[in-house]
Amino acid sequence: MIRAALAAVGASAVAVPAIAVLATLSLGSSTLTCLQTAGDTVLAADAPVPAQARVWVGDAKAACPDLPEAWIAAVMAQESGFDPDAHADDTNGGTWGLFQLNASVWEHAYGHPWATDLNHNGTWDVRDGDIHATVAGHYLCDRLDGIRQIRAHHPDWASSTLAVLDALIIAHNAGESRLRTYPDIPEITRRFIATVDQRAAAWSTVPTTSSGKPPGATDRPAPAESDPLRQAGAGCLPGMGADTTGVSLPLGTPNDVATAVDTALSYVGVASGWDGLCDRLACRAYGYANAGYYSAATHWAAMVQSGHAHPGDSCPPLGSFVFFNTGRIYGHVSVVVQASPTCDPEQILVTSNGVFDAATGNHGGVYLLSLARLDAMYLGGTGYRGWSDPVCAGTPLPAGTTHPAPSGW
Repeated sequence: MIRAALAAVGASAVAVPAIAVLATLSLGSSTLTCLQTAGDTVLAADAPVPAQARVWVGDAKAACPDLPEAWIAAVMAQESGFDPDAHADDTNGGTWGLFQLNASVWEHAYGHPWATDLNHNGTWDVRDGDIHATVAGHYLCDRLDGIRQIRAHHPDWASSTLAVLDALIIAHNAGESRLRTYPDIPEITRRFIATVDQRAAAWSTVPTTSSGKPPGATDRPAPAESDPLRQAGAGCLPGMGADTTGVSLPLGTPNDVATAVDTALSYVGVASGWDGLCDRLACRAYGYANAGYYSAATHWAAMVQSGHAHPGDSCPPLGSFVFFNTGRIYGHVSVVVQASPTCDPEQILVTSNGVFDAATGNHGGVYLLSLARLDAMYLGGTGYRGWSDPVCAGTPLPAGTTHPAPSGW
């Protein structure tokens, strides 16, 4: 079993930053370039965000480049419905503006009280969207820095395993003290996180270059045939060898195995948009917009029932789906993008969503890592279920789709 080879890996691997993952896997600079040049996400043109609010999103983003545009918009929508004059009463004196900042937070961030009109336009600056968005951006950035420091000092806290933007919402909505008590947080905060996460994923897209292609999607060079990275199968396009027949593809699957591997790797380095969407990400490699199953766990059950699953088999072939019991109802699935002729889990590589978000500050990012490292993250290395043929029941993507494509497609 895979877990027998993992005793030295340890569950602490979950907190290792993405750059450390590259070092652990002995990946070279070409792969690092892939991770650094894969496109970030932006607010989609069809997201239900008013034109004026998009300006305010841009102002907040300029004040805090670490925050994704769609996440900023989702928080703004949740807090104020994009109304700069929104006000709410509470026992602490109330909150005001696009991001519902209370009087003490506003004065600390802005240096002036609520009832200040420095530009003399007849509107308090806290209620002036152009001013409020910038001040709130700086406030959120400072709070984000504080959260990262807390996580560095308290890696054992349960909140330190959360996506850092979810932790930011807890601090903003309920106070940083709740990071210590997590998962004991107010129900309103829990709903806040769920709503923002859902909207941010739905409202994200991938920016394009002047050529109309996502930056890094097809413009980054592939290793030459003589490049040791290609020969070792560790570069952007791993050496797949002659055998790509280890899996059985259902008739009508849009992509073959070689294309699926290339597609899966094109998503590595995307920083957000894939939180909780592992099954969709796996089927995206084979040309589907979605998986067509309720969860990775139900996908695995369907594969077992249909005879496409190989329970307990620790030697998954190239292009196969590997499934995990995570201790939660949804489970997890990843795509094998490099197989090992010796079935070495340290040499088998997979793409996976979210696994290093806590270390990188991403939210639903996509990463390249070994099967050994991924397995160590679930149930202490005992969560591996096995592999299956890449069977999906979702909707095929439109012909000619350029990858990486938004998760909402």
